[in-house]
Amino acid sequence: MELENIRKAAERHALLNALEYGKASEKSVAGKIFAEFPEARKNAREIVKMVREVTEKVNSLSREELEKLCSELGAERERGNKEKKMLPELPVTGRPVFRIAPNPNGPLHIGHARMVVLNDEYAKRYNGKLILRFDDTDPKNPEKRPVKEAYDLIREDLLWLGVRWHQEIIASRRLSIYYDYFERCLEKGIAYICTCDAEEWRKLVREKREKCRCRERAPEENLRLWEKMLSHEFKEGEAVARIKTSLEEQDPALIDWVAFRIVDNPQHPLYEQNPPKVWPTLDFASAIDDKLCGVTHILRGKDLAICEKRQRTLYRAFGWEYPKVFVFGKIFSKKFVFSTSRMRKEIKIGVYSGFDDPRLPTLRAFRKRGITAQAIRNYIISLGLSEAETTFDEKILYAENRKIIDAISKRFFLVLNPVKIELNELPLSVVRAPLYPDKSEYREIETSKVLFVEKEDFEKFKGKEVRLMHFCNVMLDKKAKVTGIENKDIPKIHWVCAESFVRAKLIYPEKIAEGFAEKNLESVEENELVQFERVGFARCDRKLVFYFAHK
Repeated sequence: MELENIRKAAERHALLNALEYGKASEKSVAGKIFAEFPEARKNAREIVKMVREVTEKVNSLSREELEKLCSELGAERERGNKEKKMLPELPVTGRPVFRIAPNPNGPLHIGHARMVVLNDEYAKRYNGKLILRFDDTDPKNPEKRPVKEAYDLIREDLLWLGVRWHQEIIASRRLSIYYDYFERCLEKGIAYICTCDAEEWRKLVREKREKCRCRERAPEENLRLWEKMLSHEFKEGEAVARIKTSLEEQDPALIDWVAFRIVDNPQHPLYEQNPPKVWPTLDFASAIDDKLCGVTHILRGKDLAICEKRQRTLYRAFGWEYPKVFVFGKIFSKKFVFSTSRMRKEIKIGVYSGFDDPRLPTLRAFRKRGITAQAIRNYIISLGLSEAETTFDEKILYAENRKIIDAISKRFFLVLNPVKIELNELPLSVVRAPLYPDKSEYREIETSKVLFVEKEDFEKFKGKEVRLMHFCNVMLDKKAKVTGIENKDIPKIHWVCAESFVRAKLIYPEKIAEGFAEKNLESVEENELVQFERVGFARCDRKLVFYFAHK
């Protein structure tokens, strides 16, 4: 084994990983090294240490230094081939600024991942700035209301996903800024306080396209009414603050849209004592923050397209240039629950055990099952930057994950529905089976005449010749006759020694299965990924308890 060649390969993989994702992943680089140099597993500890040193060095470099090193190592062609599979270019001048704006009413799920990954990928590609903005200014709607623990849950999800933001904003902490800018709107005459009955206003303005009496108030009168709103002299529904638009807007929802509303009993986790009663809408607050933070590019879901139309009226009134906007379609699913509020309700009544329940599409549920962050990123990138709506295809996600974990997952036998068979003789007392698919390391498995095999295999192949994997060939029956030990081209089934085994639990999204496993499984530690041969990949949650990932 030539360590120098392995080090150079590690530098190349770490460099490409850092250029593509902003930071090199030690685990990803190690996996590529062991796949490229199977013999390196014999010195795994030394190799892992070397990979750690290489990735730490690469991650300390600036993007300019990474680009230079890429040229020196001759990795441009390899990098170019990778980037062909990536996202389309964006029009960029100078250093771009992107933002992600989750609602902290729960952790992130796969639907949110599209917004997060797209913005993060582009920020990294162009060495841009990424802002995390918590959109938490709806303390009334139970479907949207922020939850205290969700702020940290989202931060944890982002970090696991490999997202590194440069600035964090919590919208609910910036109310005074929004108040100030709305006051400027009133002074400029581009906004007004409306005290009309909501239903009467809708019929008059949005249906008949006529002005309401409030629209003609002088700025001074509007400022006086605004002060009354802030001091809560108006109750909920008695007054709202509107941005003036053309009454001829094609979409009635754009006409004189609401910028602030009164909430009599706001429930907000960051304002447990004396909460404010006047709250901005998403359209107003995010428009102001985008301007103040210098956001240059907005990548948002197609369902939020109306936000752009409303916000442009505000930007035009102030003479501001609106950011470049790119719209992508939502991810849907008939199988999974994508509503955070519904998840929360069903967790409360015991349908799910928590947000990491393996039946949910949350990032923490995927993480618990052994789906890697890189697989999720690859899946989102494969969808591209397209307005087309798409159905979540878990098979594609699992295929991406398999590419990443296959080479680094240890192999073991696990029989979930055991049927006992007895061999007429014992040709080998111990067998050597590959620990990894590249056969660079082996595990020893004790044998005996009495074995457990899967019930499904027994019923399917009874009376036929099969190969007990890595062991011997038999005519399968309760009393099985050994027919040889050479590896023949016959069906292969897995097995477990009945005299030397451990009990293991495999938690599927839909069920919990318990079975018998080879004794080597005892050595697997928490968070290790394994493949139960002919069963599937899984993540070790605790000793001898595993969460099923996929086939």
